[in-house]
Amino acid sequence: MNNLIRLGFSLMMLFTFLGCSNVEEETSKSISKSNIITELNNREKPPAINLKIGENEIKTYRGTYSWSYFDKSSGQVVTVEADHAPPNEMVNIEQGVRVNLAETIKLDFEKEPTQYEIRVWDNNNVIATYNTFEEIKEKGKYIVEIVGTWGGSTATYVTAFDIQY
Repeated sequence: MNNLIRLGFSLMMLFTFLGCSNVEEETSKSISKSNIITELNNREKPPAINLKIGENEIKTYRGTYSWSYFDKSSGQVVTVEADHAPPNEMVNIEQGVRVNLAETIKLDFEKEPTQYEIRVWDNNNVIATYNTFEEIKEKGKYIVEIVGTWGGSTATYVTAFDIQY
C-alpha cells in the first residue's frame, strides 16, 4: 500500500513538473511572438510622407512597395507587393515644381524609416543617388524618387522638380 501511495505521489509530481514546463514553454513562445510583433509594421500600407521646401508643400506619389505588417485578426504576418509604373511614367518631368534646394527642406515620414535615399532621374534613368536633399548638385528639370526602408519593408515616393539655386 505504501508503495502504491509513493508511486501515485511520484506520478503526480512528474505530471506537475511536466505541466509547469509546458506553461513555461508557451509563455516563452508568447513573449517571442510579441517581440516580433512590436518590430513589425502594424499598418497595412507604407506611411505617407510630407515634403516641404521653403514655403512650398510638394506633392509626392507613392510608387512601388514591398510592405510587411502584422494582421492582428489572423495572427499572421502579411506581405503586400505593389508594383507601379516607373517614376518617369508617374510624373511629368516638364511639370516639375520649381524649387530652390538652398531653402529649408523638411522631409517628414508618418513613421520614420530606418533609412532612406534620394534618387535623381533624368527623363529615363537614375543619374545620381543621395542621402539628403542638400547633397543634390543637379540643376534643371528632374524626377526625384525617395526610397524608404523600414526593416524588411520598402516604399518609393515620386515627384518632379525644376531645381533652381
